[in-house]
Amino acid sequence: MRKVIFVFMVALLTLAGCSRHIDSPDVPFDLPKQPPVPSGLKLAHTAGGMDLSWQISDSALVRYFKVYLADSLDGTYRLQDSTGDYSLTMTDLSNGQPYYFRVSAVISGGVEGEKSSAVASIFGTMAISINNNDKYTNSQTVSISFVVPVTASLMQLSEDSSFAGSSWQTYVSPTNKELSSGDGLKKVYARFQFNDGSSSEKAVSDSIILDTRAFIDSTYFTSSLPNPVAGDAVTFFVVTHESGGTAYVSFSSISRLDLYDDGSNGDVTANDGIYSRLYIIPADLEVVNGLVSGHFQDAAGNNADVRPAQIRLNILKAPTPITLSATTQSSSSIRLSWSQETDNDFASYQIYRSPNATVNTGSDLVTIITSRTTLSYSDDNLEANKAYYYRIYVFDNTGLSTASNITSDTTQINIAPTAVQLAIQINGDSSIMTWTTNGDADFGSYQIYRGTTPGITNLNATLLAIINEQSTTTFTDNRPTASTYYYRVYVYDKQGMLTGSNEVAAP
Repeated sequence: MRKVIFVFMVALLTLAGCSRHIDSPDVPFDLPKQPPVPSGLKLAHTAGGMDLSWQISDSALVRYFKVYLADSLDGTYRLQDSTGDYSLTMTDLSNGQPYYFRVSAVISGGVEGEKSSAVASIFGTMAISINNNDKYTNSQTVSISFVVPVTASLMQLSEDSSFAGSSWQTYVSPTNKELSSGDGLKKVYARFQFNDGSSSEKAVSDSIILDTRAFIDSTYFTSSLPNPVAGDAVTFFVVTHESGGTAYVSFSSISRLDLYDDGSNGDVTANDGIYSRLYIIPADLEVVNGLVSGHFQDAAGNNADVRPAQIRLNILKAPTPITLSATTQSSSSIRLSWSQETDNDFASYQIYRSPNATVNTGSDLVTIITSRTTLSYSDDNLEANKAYYYRIYVFDNTGLSTASNITSDTTQINIAPTAVQLAIQINGDSSIMTWTTNGDADFGSYQIYRGTTPGITNLNATLLAIINEQSTTTFTDNRPTASTYYYRVYVYDKQGMLTGSNEVAAP
């Protein structure tokens, strides 16, 4: 410690006409102490800022420190903060911006010492990414890339946050790392040393799930019917207990039917690892003793062994629909025609009739036709001037049926039958009658009457015969006596209307 001695010169004091000479002794005292200059400044990058630390040669003198900040080495340093510690964390820094720091010490009396040498770095993001932030990997070897604010020289990688047993290595991004064995969550930590002398204060980390195998517990399906048909629903399931993957089933001509684990398309619970789908059977699908196989690829890309269902799938195909048409023939008859059914297991055509446009198997059954090649039918004995609706069902040997279109027509208004012309030849005791053919579509019958007096009708004459065959136009009457008889032929239609022929006498 330096001391300065001031020597007071002897002064001649004249007091009241006299003088005295006074010698002053040496008086020693201390100059103010100079604050020490901080040294060893270091910057460490953190997630939200930078940590600045320093050292001091004589901490006993220092009351606190002042930290200065500038945007360039020779720029103006402005006071950033004060602290009684030997470090300071700075936040609210701009990403990509270089910062320069200097520190001074302040001692008692507020005396501030010289600023330290500057330390600098660029603030920015630090991050680590495993396999481009994938959630899963099926390989122990992963690619790790980094984001650092400034050029790094060294790095440490470890699955241990304390970096035990890990050594510094040359910084390379991206770099490969071998994960520890065993499926499960893997977390990798990284820290860095930078070319500007700064380092990372805390490690950054990323995690990934190592998954090296996929497995299907079971594959199965459910249906409300043992042998569903077109329009019925079948629900398929592939049980894996591993969400995030893709699953599907294959059977018969269906090479891939995707299943879901997101709560849609019939899947009950999302992300439970049970993949399912409610499938509505299309019209043209038929499956006989089909093997249903489950397929699964997990989120890590592992393919499970194919797992078949224990029960075989049967989907019956209903008969192919046919087309029906109706044409009115008369006041009592409608003719039906349809296209031919070509399926091998054909059993029958069943025709149903209704007075309204709703026609189903609960309507009136008109007829059952078991011949595949019979493609028409006349529905007779209908009411005149009335609309009728028809539908034909095709049944196969298993009892499945398919309905045709619904068609309709209206019977004609009924008019009296066309009269025939009667002629008679006598041959001994026989009257041989012939008449012209009635060509009406609703022909019912010829009815032959005989009387003993002129002016016979169906009410006052004897009925000799009823002929139902429209093409039959002759009849022989063996007369009981040699008297003169009178004859007439009445034509009846299917509604019961009648028309009489001319009257002919046979002597």
